[in-house]
Amino acid sequence: MPPTRLTAPGADRRLAALALMTGVLAVLVFTCYVGGTATESRIAEPDPFPALPDTAEPPAYRDDGDLLLVCTADHEDFTERNAGVNYNERIGNERLQEDCLADGHRDLATAIAAAAPGTRIQVLPGHYTTDTPIVIETADLQIEGLGDTPDDVQIAARFTADTVLTAHAASGLYLQGIAFGQARDAALRLTAVHSAALVEVGAFQSDGAGLHIADSTGIALTDCRADTADTAGILIENSGVDVTGCEATGNGAGIEIRGTATTATATANRLHDNTTGLVITDTGPTAEVTAADNVLYGNNTDDYHRLGTSACDPAERDWTDPALCPDRTYPSGVGILVADGTGTTVTGNRIWNQQTAAVAAWGTPGQETGLGGDRNTFTDNTYGEREDGARHRNRLDLWWDGTGVGNCFDEPRTHRTTPSALPPCGTDTARVIGDPLRTLKTAECGLQSTDDLSATCDWLGARFTDRLEFQAAVAFAAVLLFLAGAGWLGAARSPNPPRAGAMTFSAIATGCGALLFVLAVWSGRADYEALAVALWGCGWLLAGRSWYGSGVRFLGAFTVVIGGLAVLDAVDRGIATLAPMPLAPAWLWIALLPLWTLFGLGAAFGPRRVHDTPVQIERTPVTAPAHDRWDY
Repeated sequence: MPPTRLTAPGADRRLAALALMTGVLAVLVFTCYVGGTATESRIAEPDPFPALPDTAEPPAYRDDGDLLLVCTADHEDFTERNAGVNYNERIGNERLQEDCLADGHRDLATAIAAAAPGTRIQVLPGHYTTDTPIVIETADLQIEGLGDTPDDVQIAARFTADTVLTAHAASGLYLQGIAFGQARDAALRLTAVHSAALVEVGAFQSDGAGLHIADSTGIALTDCRADTADTAGILIENSGVDVTGCEATGNGAGIEIRGTATTATATANRLHDNTTGLVITDTGPTAEVTAADNVLYGNNTDDYHRLGTSACDPAERDWTDPALCPDRTYPSGVGILVADGTGTTVTGNRIWNQQTAAVAAWGTPGQETGLGGDRNTFTDNTYGEREDGARHRNRLDLWWDGTGVGNCFDEPRTHRTTPSALPPCGTDTARVIGDPLRTLKTAECGLQSTDDLSATCDWLGARFTDRLEFQAAVAFAAVLLFLAGAGWLGAARSPNPPRAGAMTFSAIATGCGALLFVLAVWSGRADYEALAVALWGCGWLLAGRSWYGSGVRFLGAFTVVIGGLAVLDAVDRGIATLAPMPLAPAWLWIALLPLWTLFGLGAAFGPRRVHDTPVQIERTPVTAPAHDRWDY
């Protein structure tokens, strides 16, 4: 009889382990290939959007042209507002007031109606009111207030008109030294304007935007001021605009820049005490937006609790109250927000005292071109340090949902970020969808109308256990512990259950990971969050190994795969962004968990496996003589 070839005891296990590793590698390669294909359309050069009109230069101040004067007939009002003006200019204003009372205009609307192209209109100090919008359609007008500040020359609609001043399809407009306010919508609106300069212009108490510029090009805003606007102090939409040296305070958003055909810069502005300081959103693949050298602090205003009360009822609202009635869900406590923005550069800004994040960025999941969240650069900003050098930390310096192609962060001076590891500049990170929890949060709490305000967003006023991410973390931790317990029960019911104490380290790692994950989400510590995911991943690796050895081979191997993906996810969160991955690794183990649950619950609560009945072997009686037996 030929000798029987015996198989090494561990050969089948090595073969199964090799098959498992090969399968995992194949899944990762396939995921990278499919995701890379999906991101090709976002990486490729996009088709251009319809271009703005030819590039225009803002007009310069001029001393020539016909002159019209505007003044108030209220001598007391003029005297009071003119008193703060520089002496020489104050004397000049008094002379102009006499001329204006003789043959000038009493309001700006009549002066504009009488103006020919190229006319200069000078408005003397005073408080002017209008019940209907003032409309500019004449080319090359220069309108200037003769006060020291825009507050010396105020024009208000007293909330009876949608806008105070509207310039439509005009060109060569130069506007200086006037404050517009108390409008039902925008205090000052420019639409389809080709070339305009707004210098030291103010906007106050608007139910919509303060200064609204739409579908215009060649616009320069310099040293302006906007405050107490329910939407945005300065709103730029599908326009070419440079905003320099402006101050915005007490608004929903200090400055909002949006639109697929927008080319804008925001430089050296001061944005403080708004809900969100600077918002850049919904810019298309051909847009170019730069935010540089701005100072942002204390943008932590939260007026969402006023919605639905009499304070925000248009019929009962106290318009003298500077509190807001938001109509758009700007996240409270954010300095600079890039939401679905493309081609944005955020550099050289100084940001402190932000209760949510100094900089927040997110994109739209998917592979379609133009959805936003791609090719944004964040570099060389200063976080948590005031202008005098004193420390005033932000709760987070950077918050990123992980979605987008070509985004990069070169920020060596950050203190705390989410995630803990961000892709540096020079890498080709391409994610069609980011972290699951942060993606869920942006979908629930992103920019939208306040008509259906979420009650679970801390950006919008939710606190403590009402927060969406905390509730999700608690639910995940509970499910994780239950599934781990079900797996161990299934292994204990196998024919060859694990030995006593085999689950000790696995249970400790899984339990600590679940608890730490809840605490990390509660406190906003992304580094602890990464550690928590690594702990429960290691716990499941140990559990899978034990279950595989106890005979529950498929469930054990499956558990090892999920544990390995969790460890990979922890590396991506806390050590280095895995650039080849087209989606956050968390999506891989999340996708596999439902299938694992079926097998885990089947092993724990299904029919119990029993030992096979052993084959009875008939033994041959001993026939050796008694004296040859070895039994003495």
